[in-house]
Amino acid sequence: MSDLWNISQDGIKSVNSTFLQNQSFLYKENIKLQDDIVRLSQQLEEIRSLKMNDDLFQYFQKEKENLLTLNNTLRENIRHLKTPSKFGDHEAKNELRDTVYQLDKIIEKVRRNDKFEIKTQKNNTEEVIKSLTEKLEEEERKYEESNEALRKLREDDEKYMLREKILDMKQLLTDLEVENTKLKYENEQLLQDIEHYKKQLDEALEETKASAKQCCALDDEKELLKKTISNLENERIRIKKAMIEEMNEANRAKRVSVDTEIALQHISEAYENKRKEIKSLMEQLEDAENIIKEFKQQINIPIL
Repeated sequence: MSDLWNISQDGIKSVNSTFLQNQSFLYKENIKLQDDIVRLSQQLEEIRSLKMNDDLFQYFQKEKENLLTLNNTLRENIRHLKTPSKFGDHEAKNELRDTVYQLDKIIEKVRRNDKFEIKTQKNNTEEVIKSLTEKLEEEERKYEESNEALRKLREDDEKYMLREKILDMKQLLTDLEVENTKLKYENEQLLQDIEHYKKQLDEALEETKASAKQCCALDDEKELLKKTISNLENERIRIKKAMIEEMNEANRAKRVSVDTEIALQHISEAYENKRKEIKSLMEQLEDAENIIKEFKQQINIPIL
């Protein structure tokens, strides 16, 4: 949106700058033309008391050509104002073209090809002075008409630029309303996404808490298994000691009865069963430790 505003402002500034440059140039040209008219008027007053000759006619002829050249420059610069801006409505452009067309007609009169009627062979000074005076008055009248046309053109162009600025501001307001609606929609979507992510985060926290509780329960079970294994190990040692004592007692006996052998066999079998039971518990403890280790790795808990 800021880019659209900058483009609109740059376009207006560019048109204003072009118009001001043309206006300044035309103003300077008009001042110069006015000075030339004043200078010619003074020279005309001076020659009224002089005898007209061919050199003087040639001088005025040259001055007229210079004056027409200045008018031609004025016309060419005014022609650049026919299309002051690429924006705007058709009616405003038509009004501006009509004004420029009228100004062109005035300038075209200045550029007409008729020369001063100088009749050197008759040497009629009074008629020449009268002719020059009339031509000078005609040039002054054309100068005034040119100034008036320029003034109207400037007023029309200012009105046109004002209409362009109003239209640009209306378009800018419309674009801002569209942009505001778009931002509101994006804001609502963002709020919905935030709520969704919050819900996912809460669920992840609950899962983490449940995993932590499960890990604590596994640790408790591990400690319980360790205690059970320790008790079984102590029982195995006690049984082994008892068996050794019984075997020593049997060895000291001179005679071993069948009942004693059966008892020893039972003791040996009981010992073997206890050993197998302890081995099974040790395997269960090892499996439990592996499960706890894998679970801690999954939830990134340091392994002690």
